[in-house]
Amino acid sequence: MFSRRQFLFAAAAAAAQPKPHVLLINTDDQRFDTIAALGNPEIRTPALDALVNRGFVFTNLYSLGGMVAGLCLPSRTMLMTGRSVFRIPERNQKPPEGVTFLAKAFEAAGYRTYHHGKRGNTYVPASEAFQTKLYSKADAEARVHSSQEHADQVIRWIETHEAGAPFFIYMAPPVPHDPRVAPKPFHDMYPPEKITLPRNFMPAHPFDNGELKVRDEMLAPFPRTEAAMRQHLSDYYASITCLDHHLGRVFEALEKKGLAGNTLVLFTSDQGLAVGGRHGLMGKQNLYEHFRAPLILAGPGIPKGRSAAIAHVHDLFPTLCDLTGVATPASVEGLSLAPVIRGKKKSVREYGFGVYKDVQRMVRDDRWKLIWYPKAGRFQLFDVVEDPWELRDYSGEAAKAKILARLKKAMAAQQDFYSDTAAPRPQA
Repeated sequence: MFSRRQFLFAAAAAAAQPKPHVLLINTDDQRFDTIAALGNPEIRTPALDALVNRGFVFTNLYSLGGMVAGLCLPSRTMLMTGRSVFRIPERNQKPPEGVTFLAKAFEAAGYRTYHHGKRGNTYVPASEAFQTKLYSKADAEARVHSSQEHADQVIRWIETHEAGAPFFIYMAPPVPHDPRVAPKPFHDMYPPEKITLPRNFMPAHPFDNGELKVRDEMLAPFPRTEAAMRQHLSDYYASITCLDHHLGRVFEALEKKGLAGNTLVLFTSDQGLAVGGRHGLMGKQNLYEHFRAPLILAGPGIPKGRSAAIAHVHDLFPTLCDLTGVATPASVEGLSLAPVIRGKKKSVREYGFGVYKDVQRMVRDDRWKLIWYPKAGRFQLFDVVEDPWELRDYSGEAAKAKILARLKKAMAAQQDFYSDTAAPRPQA
């Protein structure tokens, strides 16, 4: 990490060197398994497939969660500040003293910065820190065409870019968040009766997880029916395929402008969600594996590869800095994933961690995952390598008592590390 003085010096020196352009794409509520090249045979995503096939993929990216039901907001704030969940500003707070936003770090290195995203799901001061900032239109008709609108604006920026300073584009279309809408041809690609339900589909969650009637869960009737869940997945896939189509246009614009070879593309989402009735759920207000988001990087110096290393959303700030030679501000807490991409390390984190309000906590290592429900007084222990659908709970099995005790201890340590005062520590 840099001190403030070192950061300014390094930023000035870096500005004199040629830098790769950056295209950071951050979608809204897109689950990790919604890209064909990452193992979903029912969805059509040719543009993202091409990115996967030439880039580096992380399969275990988690947001740290948050203390609000709208988890998009803390996730995006963590991305823009590089700070962890209990050390980020709330929606209406002033920027903390000494915190450098992602846009400002790249501007200090000589980048021209551009933002186009949804105003309601991000920390506005961090969005306003971009030199050019546009916000998504919120009316119903605009939502149908939001992927096109965002792509049109980004393409216009690319086409008018003048040689000289590198650019940093933050493109954050409000899809596939509900209402999951797209032009009719994309919906026609996915007849609901042909959609396969997930293996962990359930009509209802098996117990009270602390907040079963939150907004996202109210988007479908209880108990969940197969027909309703197929329709929701059909709409989800349609909005993603529409987005993919317009991302293909953006990638083509980079090619036509001769910029593709020197543009670092990072594709991700704020978090995934349970849409489709996974464990009887619909939303993101839980800590099962469907909470994971995709993470793909491609561009100059990025090898083709894949890693199961645990990563958090606030790691993306220092990763982008590291990959572009931009100085990482001292206020950033995240860990750069560049050593994993470059083959120098297998991982940068021993444990992943997650929170949802004061009702759920999660910790996992490279195989085992523990979810704790403090108010319900119960645990779930899963082998997420052998059982990625989280169908077998080992928490009550004597043979796994040592693993359970180890992860309880690890969870308490993660709570201490992240200054989590919202929930008590699990007792060994």
